[in-house]
Amino acid sequence: AALYLRGSAEEYLVIPESHLPLTYDPAAISAVWRQHPRCALARLGEIGRHMLPFMAGVCAEEVGVRLSAAVRSASASSELGDVVAAARSERQARRAAELRELFTRLGPTFVKCGQMLSIRPDLLPPAAIYELQKLCDAVPSYPTADAMALVAAELGRPVGDVFDDLDESSVPIAAASLGQVYRCRLRRTGELVALKVQRPDMIRAVSLDLYLLRRYMQAVEWFKQEILTDLVGAAERSAFDVALLDTFARASYLELDYEAEAANQRRFEAELVPRMGGRVYVPKCVLATRKVLATEWIEGEQLARSPAAVITALTPVGIDCFLHQLLVLGFFHSDPHPGNLLVDSRGRLALIDFGLCAEIDRFDSNALTSAIVHLMRGDVEALVEDAVALRFLPADVDREALLPPLRAVFERAQLAAVTELRGQAKGENGMRAQTSSILGRAAIQAA
Repeated sequence: AALYLRGSAEEYLVIPESHLPLTYDPAAISAVWRQHPRCALARLGEIGRHMLPFMAGVCAEEVGVRLSAAVRSASASSELGDVVAAARSERQARRAAELRELFTRLGPTFVKCGQMLSIRPDLLPPAAIYELQKLCDAVPSYPTADAMALVAAELGRPVGDVFDDLDESSVPIAAASLGQVYRCRLRRTGELVALKVQRPDMIRAVSLDLYLLRRYMQAVEWFKQEILTDLVGAAERSAFDVALLDTFARASYLELDYEAEAANQRRFEAELVPRMGGRVYVPKCVLATRKVLATEWIEGEQLARSPAAVITALTPVGIDCFLHQLLVLGFFHSDPHPGNLLVDSRGRLALIDFGLCAEIDRFDSNALTSAIVHLMRGDVEALVEDAVALRFLPADVDREALLPPLRAVFERAQLAAVTELRGQAKGENGMRAQTSSILGRAAIQAA
């Protein structure tokens, strides 16, 4: 195996980027990497060397946790229960840090996976969420000399002809999965800008990882159908694994096109900002190529790191902003992680990083409006029909079996909300008024 893989790194580097599609095309990507099996096997081995020890350790610890739980149940000791809970929290924090470092070592595709998981508290414990959120803007940077070479190649002229305060000694102010950002000035106007420069070799690296992940998902689907369903006799299920990967892959590939990001940003500036009454700001796009993007510099800090009073004041603004996107514009920012929501010097909510945006069909937008209205009214039966219309549930779902537990969940949620919001009626009424206003506008447009 070692002899066969020798030279795979050199072979990888000579594959022209022009051979790979600029938009996500699984067939075209597969056609390229099937011609270079050594490169694919070498990358698969690298992923396995990092992932397998981590996964084995997590599984071994899970077995230990279950044994501890059994002992705790048998002893019925509250002190032992506290010890087990403390140990679990410590273990989760340690493993979360390891997972973040693991994703960082494996490169941009896995960093994107980590970012995606960082907004899923329904899947991961708080310790993991906290660690993975660091992947949003605290990824190790690459050499500035490489970034300057890429900028010069993209612009077709020396960096100094276009930007001031930017050279090979410059230090990036932030680094993320696909690129890093520099603070500099436009030479012709003196305007302060944030310059985002894509990491080298993104098309090759991302397409290879997506090719391998898709092959893995195909194997998962085959196992579920051929083994679990046909052989073992498990219930029939819809195949979704490859489709799920394709959705992630299509979005990740789109983020490699900074010209598309610039178009998204200009659309938000033109369509969203005028509707928000000066409460939301989108920075102006100054210059864009496929791998370089310069936008107006925003002086401010992340909303998540702002004082509690600022967060409280801007929370209804954020709700208003994203409801407008979903229900009125039908076009929304799909990556609202903490690094992309800022508070500018005028106290406005500033949105940045428009590489991942999505359209929503008018039918779906109307169905979402209907669902929110029914949620506010507590109409569980109508909510189920909304879920069917939005394709969250199949049309033949057993409504009689589904409605009783849904009603119980809704009643518990209402009780919890009443308890939590007691004494906060003023803020709640303001938020309800904003939501009702948006829903009214959306209903008028739907009509």
